Amino acid sequence: MAIIQSLLAWSLADTIINRTADIDQLLSNVFQGSAQAANHIATWDALAAALPGGMTLEELLNFFEADNDSDRRAILDSVGQRLGAAQPLGPNPQKRIRILTMHGAKGLSGKVVFIPSVEQGIMPSFRALLAAGLVIEQRRLFYVSVTRAMAACIITHATEHTGPSAFRLQQQPKVMLPRSQYLNETNVPSVNRNRGLTHAEAIQITADVGNL
Repeated sequence: MAIIQSLLAWSLADTIINRTADIDQLLSNVFQGSAQAANHIATWDALAAALPGGMTLEELLNFFEADNDSDRRAILDSVGQRLGAAQPLGPNPQKRIRILTMHGAKGLSGKVVFIPSVEQGIMPSFRALLAAGLVIEQRRLFYVSVTRAMAACIITHATEHTGPSAFRLQQQPKVMLPRSQYLNETNVPSVNRNRGLTHAEAIQITADVGNL
């Protein structure tokens, strides 16, 4: 309630430069007692320093809600035009790899998406296999993940797990798992590999990305 009361005085027209310290205090209150509080505040301060100070909170919310880097860049360009900046504002877009959970991928997209460990017992999990509803829910998550890909989706699964990963799965030094039933439902065959993509496959994916 105290946090909500403090927000009543805020306006979406407020700018980042005027609310950075207030957001620091808000994060401190929300994560009070957490060992990660300082990290959350440092992350916000770094982002605030990289964004234009004249950006409003409404524009900041739109920035956070954007589905992809192109939309975020368009928002920053719009802010720059409003502020009369001669140069583009905000951090320059960088090539990077984002690691997301399947839940976290909802609403986002990627040019190339990798989905590892699609084995029966992992996706769907052993726990999910005990209930039809959970199998359906994890099928939905798998579908969401696959459809995030704009150019290519690369799915992998391993036949054999050893060491710590095997113990996490079944408390055994070695675990053999078949490929997921979800892959079987797609009727797409698996290809045995000792290495990654072939040169021709990498070239094709690069060309597909360039055509987006």
